[in-house]
Amino acid sequence: MNKNSPTRLLIFLLLVVLIACSENFSDNPGLNQPPKTFVTIFSNNPLNPITSKVTLNWWGDDPDGIVVGFIYTFDPNAANVQTWSNETPDPDWTFTEKTQETFVLVLSGTDTTYTLWVKAVDDEGAADIAGAIQSFSVINSKPKVEFISSTEVPDTTFTVATFVWSATDLDGDDTIAMFQYALDDSADESRWRNLDAHQTSITLTKEDGLTEGEHIFFLRAEDVAGAISEIIRMPADENDIWFVREPKSNFLLIDDYNVADNTDGFMKSTVEALVGPVDVWDIKRNSGELDPPLVISFTGTLLLFDTIVWYADTGPNLEKAQVSLPIFIDNGGKILFSTSFGEFITNDGDPVLFSPADSLGNRISRILRDQAVVPTPSFSAMGFPDLQVGVSIIPNIFPLVPKVSAEVMYVLPEDPGRWPGSPPMAIIDSNAQFAFFSLPVASLNKMGTVPQLLDKILNELF
Repeated sequence: MNKNSPTRLLIFLLLVVLIACSENFSDNPGLNQPPKTFVTIFSNNPLNPITSKVTLNWWGDDPDGIVVGFIYTFDPNAANVQTWSNETPDPDWTFTEKTQETFVLVLSGTDTTYTLWVKAVDDEGAADIAGAIQSFSVINSKPKVEFISSTEVPDTTFTVATFVWSATDLDGDDTIAMFQYALDDSADESRWRNLDAHQTSITLTKEDGLTEGEHIFFLRAEDVAGAISEIIRMPADENDIWFVREPKSNFLLIDDYNVADNTDGFMKSTVEALVGPVDVWDIKRNSGELDPPLVISFTGTLLLFDTIVWYADTGPNLEKAQVSLPIFIDNGGKILFSTSFGEFITNDGDPVLFSPADSLGNRISRILRDQAVVPTPSFSAMGFPDLQVGVSIIPNIFPLVPKVSAEVMYVLPEDPGRWPGSPPMAIIDSNAQFAFFSLPVASLNKMGTVPQLLDKILNELF
């Protein structure tokens, strides 16, 4: 027993020391060990510089507690904080409970070096003494802007032109700060005009500089770092311009007719004899080269005028009419629309959506030379003349069923063997702003009375 007593005493003393040490570590907050922090950058290729939009990840480890959050800074002059309290935060540091953040870094040039300093914070407010530091290079990509395909400006327009574009930036489209455009001169910085970053179209008018003559539209984008895209131009070819012509009158003749006969000359000479000089807009010439692809430009062009005579062949541009004419009418405009239809009405617009017609009646296969088209009694009493077909045949006739508020102007006389009743061929709305003929009026001049008809409409009804 005596031989073992020193050994037993030594074991006892060691146990006392260990217990005391254990109690001292758990009971003394001054020995709290701060956490450790780690950070990484997610990139497709970490060997290459990353762009100004970057995702950073971090995490922490606390040997004797819990990591409750992180503080980070990009300020190289920030103090090396050792403790953290959200009640008295250091203004140079940001606290977060997240372990991932995506930053859009505001650059002062095309490339910069940034350093992230991040520290884990434990449940007792202790911050990592050293923290994790990650430096990385950032290359800011220039934005890219391009015009939307098939929105090219025609080679000749009136004083209305619309331009539509899209833009991208490898750093994120939200880094595009603004667009800028210039008319005619891109070298003079004072000519550039700023547009909001969310604006991707603009319609220019005479007030914006679209005067009679040759013009070019230039466009560029600028990002938050001041990097500027390549300049694009419309027309795209460096040797091309587009020509703007200012209206010479308040009267527009829309040539929507592509048949090789004398209709164009007849309509222009007849209308000019009645109202004086008119502006002519041939929207079918050379496959519609003068027809703007965007309805907003088409509508804006109509609004330059007070009165329109729109004459069409069997393929009227109903899609543009459907959108633009209600706006034109609402703005006080007046229009005579004359057309015929193919055997089948296409889906490219519906005349009942923009005209005084409620619907189209059953197709009449054809009417022949010398067929009379006569005014209704009320219009006959107002002096409207009889009309007569002066061409060999007009096929595919669609009578007009007027809206309740509209009035019938002309009909086909009763012919029980060919059609029921007296099919309406022309109607007018209640405000005498829209006269609609489902026959081409130029083909109804066998008796030479179309000039009298146009005079009654343009100079009396309108």
